[in-house]
Amino acid sequence: MKEVFLVSSENKNKAEMELKKDDLVSRGSITIRTAGSLGIEEDGYFIVVDVSEGALERAEEIMKELGKKYKNGKKVLEKIEEQEDSATEGFGNILG
Repeated sequence: MKEVFLVSSENKNKAEMELKKDDLVSRGSITIRTAGSLGIEEDGYFIVVDVSEGALERAEEIMKELGKKYKNGKKVLEKIEEQEDSATEGFGNILG
């Protein structure tokens, strides 16, 4: 299950550390992107967790004090996927 959180620049490092040190959450995938790098006008960072349902509940608990669920998370996920597809395509062109 994927969820997108928006955190301030001040809370980014703490949020990342707290998520990664949690045994359950750290088993999944944690992706961090600046809002600006995705062309989204928000102040801060997006943290995307891709974890099991139980781990998602734990991640939500951790993030309560550090950030908030992003209301347009689907848009963030689409932008990240576009970037990853573009990078993969570029790498394929290099290899020929």
